[in-house]
Amino acid sequence: MLFIDCEFVDNQEIIELSAWNLHGEEVYHKFYKPTEIKEWPTSMAIHHITPQDVAKAPSFSRSLPEIQKLFDDASYIIGFATSGDINHLKAAGVKRLDEKHIIDVRDMYWLFIGQQAGKDYYSLPGLARCAEELGIEFGDKGAHSASEDTLVTLKCFEALCDHIEGNPYADRTPEGFRRAMDIYMTQFHEAKEEYERKRAMGWIIVTLLPDNLYKVQFKRAEPEDSPELVAKVNVADITRAESDLHVKLQRRQVMGRRGIYRLNKADIRAIRSYSNSFGNSEEHDLSRKLLKLQKQWP
Repeated sequence: MLFIDCEFVDNQEIIELSAWNLHGEEVYHKFYKPTEIKEWPTSMAIHHITPQDVAKAPSFSRSLPEIQKLFDDASYIIGFATSGDINHLKAAGVKRLDEKHIIDVRDMYWLFIGQQAGKDYYSLPGLARCAEELGIEFGDKGAHSASEDTLVTLKCFEALCDHIEGNPYADRTPEGFRRAMDIYMTQFHEAKEEYERKRAMGWIIVTLLPDNLYKVQFKRAEPEDSPELVAKVNVADITRAESDLHVKLQRRQVMGRRGIYRLNKADIRAIRSYSNSFGNSEEHDLSRKLLKLQKQWP
C-alpha cells in the first residue's frame, strides 16, 4: 500500500514524488529536473521548488525503472484528489496503474464528512481545508511539499477510517486495512450512485417568446409558473433529456440562437410527454459527454 503525492511544473511535468507506507514511513522521495519546461514562476509560487533546486536532479524518465518497481510492488495507491496524480504518472510512462486499487481520501472525506454537511461532491475543498476540519496540522514545510502533503493525507486517512463501521483498520494490520477498504468502497459507491441519481433530476422548461418563438431550457430547479410558461416536465436525467431533445429539435432551432426554436403543436406535445430514467452514473456520464460533443458540433 502506498500513499503518494506529486508536485508539478505548470501542471505538466512531475518535479517531485513522495510515497509513504502504512507505518508512516517515507519509502520514496525524489526531485526531478523537467525536460521541457525551463522556468515555472507560477508553480514555484505554490511549491517553492526552483530551477536551481533541481538543476542536478535526474529526469523523471531516467528514474522510471525505480518508480515502476515502487508501484508494481503496491496493491493499493492512496492519495488526495488521486486521479490527477495517477493521470500524470501514466502520461510520464508509469504502467499498470489501472490494475491497482485506487483510494481517494477526498472521496472518503465526502462520504463521512462532506455529504452530511451538504457539500457538493464536485466542489470539495482541498487537502489543507479537509485536514483543518479533521484537526490535522501541517509540519514546518507546510502544504504543497510532496512529503508533507502525503503525510497529512495519511493522517487524514487514518482519521476518516474511524468513521468506517467497526473500523477493521484500528488494528493497523494489512488485513484490517483490506477489510476496511472493502467496507468503505461499498459504502462510497452506494452513496455516490444515490448522489448522482438525485443530482441528475431536473426540469425541461419551455417558454413562449415574441414572434412565436420558444425557449427550451434544462434546469435542476422547478420553474415558477408564469403566463409565458408553456411546459415544464420533470425528468430523472436532465442531461440525457437535453441530449435527446437536442437531436429531436435540431431542425427547429433558430440559426445562431442556441435554445431558441420554432415549435409546432406536435413538438410541444412531444416535449410534454417526454420521460426518461436514470440508469447509473456511467450512463449519465456518457450522456454528459455526448451532450458536450453535440454542443461543439451542432
